[in-house]
Amino acid sequence: MAITSNLFINQKGSTTALKQPKEIGYYSRNQNGEYLIQQQTQLKYYYLPNSDLERNLDLSSGLKKFKNCEGTFEDTYTIHGLLKSIQYNEQHKGKRIKGDIIATTETITKLILGAFDNTNINPIDMVVVSYDGQLFIKERKQVTPATIDMNKYSNYKFKALSTLSQSLPLESREILEKRHKKLCNNGDKFVSVTKTGVGKVKLILSADIDCIFDFKEENKDNLKHYTQLVCNPTVNTISESHKFENGMFRIWLKCFLAGIPRIICGFKDDGYILKTVEEYATNEIPILLKENNPEVGSKCLDAIKWYGLFTEWLLKIIPHGDTKEIKPFKLILADNHLKLHEIEASDPEFEHFAQGDGVLSSEFKEWRSSL
Repeated sequence: MAITSNLFINQKGSTTALKQPKEIGYYSRNQNGEYLIQQQTQLKYYYLPNSDLERNLDLSSGLKKFKNCEGTFEDTYTIHGLLKSIQYNEQHKGKRIKGDIIATTETITKLILGAFDNTNINPIDMVVVSYDGQLFIKERKQVTPATIDMNKYSNYKFKALSTLSQSLPLESREILEKRHKKLCNNGDKFVSVTKTGVGKVKLILSADIDCIFDFKEENKDNLKHYTQLVCNPTVNTISESHKFENGMFRIWLKCFLAGIPRIICGFKDDGYILKTVEEYATNEIPILLKENNPEVGSKCLDAIKWYGLFTEWLLKIIPHGDTKEIKPFKLILADNHLKLHEIEASDPEFEHFAQGDGVLSSEFKEWRSSL
């Protein structure tokens, strides 16, 4: 009989104990969708001097030349890069990595936000696979739009304008002066892999990293140097302030999960001109939100409790013994409940998720079978 279970999103959890994230690996992805494990070729360095804000930097320029690499990728939600990083770690240590749940930070963030967002804003349609004593979660493959809107593009442009491919002393004057002409793409990215936990649940998460704020330490955990870059409309009214606070809650959540300590926010006007930049410490955002909007501020603690509750629920409901048998499950949000349903062998999707590369890559399964 198929396993099914529902979890009410307004159910209150009690877990607030968190394990500090620790970086255990990283990788770069290029415009061809290739994963370069333990390589920092796509790691950027923050550089946006105050004098640049006087130049009326146009965050809309270059849209027609934007390279939408993800539109050509087979599955933008794949976790194969994360699996390659885990495999690299295990090959060098000679043992399986300890962790109950393996996923991207974006996936876990989305599951947490499910308790706060309308399903039209944040639809949840995921697959959970039980394999080798661990749960692997990924979002379902979706069609990537062929084009992006100006608002989304301006975020890419802000990140391109405010980062360098090398630390400042190594960059040429020509590169610095022509940064505003830099073309953008969504294929290149640097990803950090961390070990973290909530309550008794241990997680291995991957997170996209925008840049290093100050300097990089060789052969060390660089989490404390990482920075999240975001770009928001300028805030001039109370309604705009509320929208900004809700947006910062979402950004805080992602950075909190990944262990990213700093958020740099650019503000653009209606004409997509960069007007100003503010820096925020991730651990101070709940305090700022509570002072300005207690309702939003209280969501930070509620988010942690929900995080602990749904991860414990998944581990309780899904069998995850040390077996090489793969059991896939559907995980959706509907009618104010997270709904889990086992995908049986008779289901047309079973072969793709249980035997194919829908979640776990053939390379990873072969490695685990040999371990």
